[in-house]
This record gives sequence, C-alpha cells and structure tokens, in this order.
Amino acid sequence: MRLDRLTLHDFRNLQGERPGEPLQWAPHPRFNLLVGDNGQGKTNLLEAIAILGGLRSFRTARLGECIAFGKDHALLSAATQAGGVHSTLGIDIGHKGRKLVLDGKPPSGAAAFLGRLTAVVFTAADLQLPHAEPEARRRWLDRLVFNHQPAHLAELRRYETALHSKNILLRQHHAGQRADPAMLDVYDDLIGRHGGEIVRRRAEVLARFSPMVAEVFAEIAAPGLVADVHYRPKIAAGDGAAAAVTAAQAQRRERDLRVGYTTAGPHRDDVDFRIAEMPAQLHASQGQCRALVLACKIAEIRSLERTLGEPPLLLMDDISSELDPKRNAALMHYLDHLGGQVMLTTTAAEHVRVAAPRQVAQVSAGKIAPGTVLGEGPAVARGTQGALGLGK
Repeated sequence: MRLDRLTLHDFRNLQGERPGEPLQWAPHPRFNLLVGDNGQGKTNLLEAIAILGGLRSFRTARLGECIAFGKDHALLSAATQAGGVHSTLGIDIGHKGRKLVLDGKPPSGAAAFLGRLTAVVFTAADLQLPHAEPEARRRWLDRLVFNHQPAHLAELRRYETALHSKNILLRQHHAGQRADPAMLDVYDDLIGRHGGEIVRRRAEVLARFSPMVAEVFAEIAAPGLVADVHYRPKIAAGDGAAAAVTAAQAQRRERDLRVGYTTAGPHRDDVDFRIAEMPAQLHASQGQCRALVLACKIAEIRSLERTLGEPPLLLMDDISSELDPKRNAALMHYLDHLGGQVMLTTTAAEHVRVAAPRQVAQVSAGKIAPGTVLGEGPAVARGTQGALGLGK
C-alpha cells in the first residue's frame, strides 16, 4: 500500500510555492518525516491523505470545514499502489457534499473507491482513548471496521441519515408539533436494519482483533499484565441484532418523544479498554493506558497486513512528543521494522530515531519544502521488546 503522489488544491491552509498553485508532494515509499512548528499545516497534510483513503476526516464530521477560507471547493488527488495495482484517486469536496473520481471517471460507489489507500491513523488524541468520551471510541472502532470491511462506511452513512431524520421528527414533537407515527415507524425500520448490521460488524471485527491486542501488549508491557478490548453494545449483538435494534426503538418511543432524540442504537455503544480484566481508565496507570493504545495501533497494522497482503499506510500525528523516552524507543523500534510507508509529523526531528530510508521535509505556512532523502539514520536500540517496563 503506497502513496506515490499527492496534489491538493484549496484544502485548508495548504498551498503550492506560488499563490493559487496546488500543493504537490511525492513522498518517500518508506518513511516520511514532516517537521514544522504547530499550526503550519502538518496535520492538514495527514488529514487530506486520510480522507483520500477513508472518505472521512479524523478531525471533523463535516468535510466542508476542510475547504480553504473563501473558496467553494477543495480538490484532492493521489496516485497510489495497492496489491500491485496503480490507481488515481480524486475527491471534489464542496460545501454541500463530495464527488469521487477513480482512474478518471466516477466509481460505481464508495466501496469501489475504498481499499486503494488503506491508512491507519494514530494521533496524540488516540493516546487518551481509554479516558475519552464514548463517541471517540466509537469513531476509532468504526475506522477499524471499515478498514477491514469497506462496505461498513456506506452502512454508517445510511444509519446516520435515518437517525438524523428521525431526530428531526422527535425534536419537532418535543417542541409541540406532533410527530407522525407512520414516519417514525419508517425510520425505526431503517435504523434497525442498518444499525443491526453495524452492531454485527463491530462485534465480529473486534472479537478477532482483541486477541491480537493482547499478544502485542504482552510484548511491550510489563510481564504478567493481560489486556483486551471489549465491545459494549447497548443492544445485544449477533444474528438477531437488527430485530433487537428495531424492537428497542419501539420500546423507547415514548421516552424518545419526551426527550426529543433517539436514546437507543449503535450510536450509543462503547468500547472497554481493559487491563487485568478491569477498566483501564479506572484501574490502570497512564503509562499502562498508553501502552494499551500503542498495542491497539500495532495490532491494527498487523491485522490489516494479513487482510491486505501488505502493510497499510501509517499516518502518525505528533506522537513522539507525547511519549516518554522508553515508549518512544519501543515505537521507533517497531516502525523501523514495519516495512510499509509511514508519514510522521513532529515539531522536533530529534524525537524520531529510525534507521529506515526516509525523506525529511519542512512544512511552514501551508507549504512543504522539497525533502532531503536520507539512507541511514541513528541506530535504534535493539532487543527492546518485552523489556521496556512500559507497564509502570
């Protein structure tokens, strides 16, 4: 999985060398270090790549917010390689929606577009997942699922559309305008159908994923600690999930009408990050929680590599500055041996010590300077797995 060339026009603050020109960048096939002060556009660059890979931003639910101030559209394009197949991806983001282009023409659907640039996103905010709000953990889980099953993204969109429409009726009723029961029935049926599939997929993917997290955590954390990630749906998962989600809508209707929003469904689910069978956010140290999140990201890369037959693209936003030296050494050790393409942002290049071939580029005021390619860097300490004391 590789990004060969990226072109961005009117995407946030990113720009070419001359006014009005698009930003164009040819990343290194192995490791790319993007250096610059905060607010210069490093994260914007990763965000654009993530959108090209997964059609969603890791920063906002509204793609229109990514359009440069005063502009009507943002244009994103990329030349990629996946499984030996070369593709050209394009996205036209407008304030009212987006249009996709695959190899010069509209794809048959989003599912045909996805999978050409599968990316794992790792941000500093992810390190707080055990302590974050449930919505952040749901977003993480859904990214995990649609990277493995691209059709999950379309299911999420259908569910969110039905949920949004139902909530409009509920809010109107709450404000004194009686909601049509027949229309509520229609939306309840859609929420049940698509919500049940979302619950089923989440449970299926996480059940396969959790043992891999436990395996990686055992490699990088203190001996004797066991970790896992557990899906906690508000409505029972399994083959009967659609019927259960639909039934929950009927059971909660009177309450929903009173409060003005939908109180049952996969939009209310959560994920438990656990260490020693206890909730990590309540019983684990900050170091143990961060080791668990690291284990999740490494397990996600390994899982996708097995599924895709090659490593996914890894996008890392200013992670090194959030880790202590031992955890940072463990991460750099892993990245040095990953073998796939990595994009990593940092404010201080000295935090990133890898020996892999790499390009170092400066990002300033929305522009990316031509990168310097280095063949060998500072040696990374070997023999670090399992002996870093990350659980302390």
